[in-house]
Amino acid sequence: MSNQTLGSFLFLFLLSSCQAQPPEEANKYEKYLSEAHARGQFNGTALVFDDGKLVYQGAFGIRSIDPIDSLDLNSQFRLASVSKQFTAMAIMILKEQGKLRYDQDVRDFIPELPYEGITIRHLLHHTSGLPEYERLMDENWKTELKYDDPARYTNGNADVVKLLAELKAPLFFKPGEKWQYSNAGYNLLGTIVAKASGMSFADYTKKYIFDPVGMTRTVMYDFVIGADPKMPDRAYGFQVAWDGTTLSPSDSHYLNHGQGEDGVYSTVGDLLKWDRILYTEELVTKATLDEAFTPAVLNNGDTTDYGFGWFIQRSPTGKRMVQHSGGWLSFTTYMFRGIEEDKCFVILKNSSGIGGWGVIEGITNLLYDEPAALPPLSIRVELGKEVARGGVEHAIAQYRKWKAEASPDLIINEGELNMLGYELLWAGRVDDAVAMLRLVMEEYPASANVYDSYGDALLAKGDTAGALENFKKCYAMDGTLTATKKKIDDIEAAGQ
Repeated sequence: MSNQTLGSFLFLFLLSSCQAQPPEEANKYEKYLSEAHARGQFNGTALVFDDGKLVYQGAFGIRSIDPIDSLDLNSQFRLASVSKQFTAMAIMILKEQGKLRYDQDVRDFIPELPYEGITIRHLLHHTSGLPEYERLMDENWKTELKYDDPARYTNGNADVVKLLAELKAPLFFKPGEKWQYSNAGYNLLGTIVAKASGMSFADYTKKYIFDPVGMTRTVMYDFVIGADPKMPDRAYGFQVAWDGTTLSPSDSHYLNHGQGEDGVYSTVGDLLKWDRILYTEELVTKATLDEAFTPAVLNNGDTTDYGFGWFIQRSPTGKRMVQHSGGWLSFTTYMFRGIEEDKCFVILKNSSGIGGWGVIEGITNLLYDEPAALPPLSIRVELGKEVARGGVEHAIAQYRKWKAEASPDLIINEGELNMLGYELLWAGRVDDAVAMLRLVMEEYPASANVYDSYGDALLAKGDTAGALENFKKCYAMDGTLTATKKKIDDIEAAGQ
């Protein structure tokens, strides 16, 4: 797929607003999101529901880059970890159907797992202590293949079970002892749904959740098959390059097929239907729902802020609310439910870059009639545009000007500058990368990492001696950086 340019395409597409909404209420959300979109901080859809009324819904930006196509309210976004609440509901329904118990050992359904004492409740609450399957996959799953190689792009839940069973990686802690967010746990819950029901996870959620709720544009996407007729308006993830204009896909990954922790695609409208059904007993009883919104209790009696698929917190007014966010590749998703105030908003975003979490904070503030600031701009993004506009020396001069001005609307930090240097390096602009990473080194001399980064740029330029000098300086400052030590060893072993 060829890269596209932002050009005139990344402009506002406000395609719909809800009927009979109070104009003054809708306008504040439209104005805020319009400005965020114009600053390159929001490409996606949004919906706000307050006090029994659909207050606002809108779509901004593009759904895909090849071909360029605009988003609308029917656009189907990858929910990432917002999917977990549907996995939890599937388990809750199975419990009411008498097909499992929360305190049942997971090995009753997945006997090959090597871990003792983990219950379904532990998985729901993120208190199982399971190792991170993503790291294990990266270390053991056909690592010689490229990310976009079809042979690598077909992992799934069965692969996760197989990996845990074969590697027997130790638990982080005794089940119930601590809380630690676990994608592995919810992946196993997806497998348990299939085992307990005798249906595929996708079929079960469709029959018992999506269809009864009327979520006609919601689907558990099958990345192995790679297509689904119920996904006519799929939103594709994309990223904006260092120059602020070049677009490239950011939608494929060999871990894409995990279901339970992820996997659901949906729309803002369908998620509002989901919000409304959770005030009823259409899917499960009130007692079961109440337990989902009750914090986990650890072995020592302490509580966490997580129930079944939801974080449980307090709204700005002190009322109980539940929420969950999601982030994968270029997707950022968020669902907020003020369950004691009948408030809800949904944010679905399909472009990489800053702004996603700041926009969520802004919409929260607007919902509670508080001041809502736009997210600050990123030095990585703004300085990259200056490199494209006038070259790296021009950009460095502009950086010094911005730094002196100390604007609160611009984030300046080591990480952002360092990332720009690497983006230039990956783009083949080696001299520009050397100059940019030299700047970072000069600005943050107490950081070991800056010498490693500068060494990478010098190595790409062919200055092996300079690279070795900087790698050694980095490792002398921080002896835990084993990747840097390997670079040193490789250079010295080559006799350079």
